[in-house]
Amino acid sequence: MGAPLAEAIARIEGRFGVHAVARGPATERHRDDLVIATGTSLDRVISGGLAAGEPLAFVGPPSVGKLTLALRAVTAAQSQGGMVAWIDPTASFDPLAAERNGVDLERLIVVRARGAHVAVATAAALRSEGFRLVTVDAGEPSLGGISIDDLAPALATVRGSPAALLVVCGARGSRVILPTYVFERVAWERQFERTVAWSFAVGRAHTSDRALFSLRADGTFVDLGTRADLAAVAV
Repeated sequence: MGAPLAEAIARIEGRFGVHAVARGPATERHRDDLVIATGTSLDRVISGGLAAGEPLAFVGPPSVGKLTLALRAVTAAQSQGGMVAWIDPTASFDPLAAERNGVDLERLIVVRARGAHVAVATAAALRSEGFRLVTVDAGEPSLGGISIDDLAPALATVRGSPAALLVVCGARGSRVILPTYVFERVAWERQFERTVAWSFAVGRAHTSDRALFSLRADGTFVDLGTRADLAAVAV
């Protein structure tokens, strides 16, 4: 490799990360090498996991399991030796819930940016070489949160980033389109007129396969597999 080419590659990798330039057979391995697998059935409906340099959105109503799976993605990223940035415009991050899901708080940076500063903080984290995953808990706009559209200025930074971007929000954007996985409640379990557990499904819109989970009020999480798994058992 000539000196000018080596210098050019060094400049590109210095700005965009060491995987920005793929060499030879490595081009076929990089996505697999950089995927954050959650270790749940979710991986089977999101093409193996969350990949560096790619955005993903979890969309659904409150209390449907979005944050639980987002925290499990954080744990998975940390298990690969990475740091995680959690952008928290509504200051709603719950460290106890995070620890219950296996998150190492020592390797999690919580950024409480608000308004237009959310996109700025997200872009800065994606440009950094220090993070494996950047999660934006958008919250509810009526409570000081943001919409996916508000992240538009940061999205150009995702490609080439060493980090994956996960956006957790209540609704799709009208101007910004991200690969989106929809969370839907399936059933409630009630005892003595109190909700003690609920099940939910996650998948792409207009596709039949879904990952199914159950979440109890005490935080117990159960992976039920995919609809295909359950159909096979029923047969």
